[in-house]
Amino acid sequence: MHEEEVFEAIADRVAALDYSDEVFVRPGHLDADGRWALTPSADDVRWLEERGSQTHLAAKAVGAVDPLPPLEPASAEAVGAAERLLGHPLPPLLRRIYLEIANGGFGPGVLGVAGGNTDDLERTAVDRLDPREPPGLFPVAYWGCAIYSYVDCSEPSAMMWGFDPNSGLAERSFFPEGISLTEWLSRWLRGRLRQPMLVQDPRTGAWRGATDAEHEAQALEVAELAERIKRRAGGREACGED
Repeated sequence: MHEEEVFEAIADRVAALDYSDEVFVRPGHLDADGRWALTPSADDVRWLEERGSQTHLAAKAVGAVDPLPPLEPASAEAVGAAERLLGHPLPPLLRRIYLEIANGGFGPGVLGVAGGNTDDLERTAVDRLDPREPPGLFPVAYWGCAIYSYVDCSEPSAMMWGFDPNSGLAERSFFPEGISLTEWLSRWLRGRLRQPMLVQDPRTGAWRGATDAEHEAQALEVAELAERIKRRAGGREACGED
């Protein structure tokens, strides 16, 4: 996808309130025909489901998916302040998204500038900036478990970097992902974006970013583990919203 196509597609998702990778659905089950049959539950009980999953689509078809709140763009002052603190202009696509569509909050946990979306410690992308980290890298998304995606604002191609400290490599937890910001967002729109993950190469022993095949293998392992846990627990657990 070209940059303008990516921008328009994100704008459409946000306008349609269909911009998150996870959605809350009212409890139920898939019947024999694959339709979502609601089950009695407290009014505030919801299940967290992956966008585009069979459960999500079936629940959406019967109006059992909670609408997402509208998102607001960032102010020009907030974007300018972020660029001054970073010491580089933001990539034009990211800058335009902030100013015209949303101050973060969409996709895989895209962080905002001042007043925008935060990580689990209530930090915006600006709050996450650290002079000890590689210069020019801007933390554009938070995935959970201390994992972040960064965009390199020091060069025009705006290449993406991952940060995965779970390997125990400390400051060496940064690694290039080999794709641009435009491609990164395009992959999200196509449902093919994976969180950054460091792995140790089985042949060389060197640490590097995971390949698509390694991501797929891990996703399969996680899905199988979740299914075993679900069967052992005798069914899925519901989660309540405030």
